[in-house]
Amino acid sequence: MSDLAVNVKWKEIVREAESGDVPHCMAISAPSAYHHEIIETLARVILGSYRPSHPDLLITGTVDKAPPIGDPEKANYEGSARWLIENIALKPTESERRLGVIMCADKLLHPAANSLLKLAEEPPGHVVLLFLMEDARLFLPTLRSRSRFTAITLPGKHESLAMPTSPAEWVKWLAEGRKGDADTITATLESWANYAAGNHDYLLAERTESLRLIAEKKNLSVPMLCDMIILMLGDDDRKHEHILDDLR
Repeated sequence: MSDLAVNVKWKEIVREAESGDVPHCMAISAPSAYHHEIIETLARVILGSYRPSHPDLLITGTVDKAPPIGDPEKANYEGSARWLIENIALKPTESERRLGVIMCADKLLHPAANSLLKLAEEPPGHVVLLFLMEDARLFLPTLRSRSRFTAITLPGKHESLAMPTSPAEWVKWLAEGRKGDADTITATLESWANYAAGNHDYLLAERTESLRLIAEKKNLSVPMLCDMIILMLGDDDRKHEHILDDLR
């Protein structure tokens, strides 16, 4: 099982898609090493199957290069932004929908991005657009505002640290944690989740990532948040899982 497969945010995207909640335009920020897995998984859910040559799967750009705007009279037209706009509008041939993927969406030049804007605003009913990127900060706001956006952080992208293991270590962390703020606790939980996933303890990584998402919302005081972390991570008793469901 990959690190992506156990990521809480990714699991939510897949769960929504499997339930039929598929937006016409979505944007995902994640390390490029996981982009192929994202495409393959969503193609299986949205199109019903996956293969690189699937006629209803249209991919523009590569993992390290955004698609050009494209000129029908030039050799770079196939796989360009204009090529996608023209071909995605055609009726599906094998599936009920067509999936258009824009790689390196954070590196799109303005002409190519602007050419995709109308498609993102008013896609045909059978079209699902997926903007894939690494750096969400560089994704144009005009496209982001028209997409259901998700940023996925995975091990190897940020620091990885082991969480406390002994009662004494937890007591020390609790004393320090109560003096901090929600942002610091969020970063700490992220580093713990990365460490757990890197050591293939996916159950612990998922639990820690769930707590990070709760901390990120900032609707709990720091003392309450610290107590929740001690309850969920400092205790090996797994009977408290329902608490996370209530807080998400």
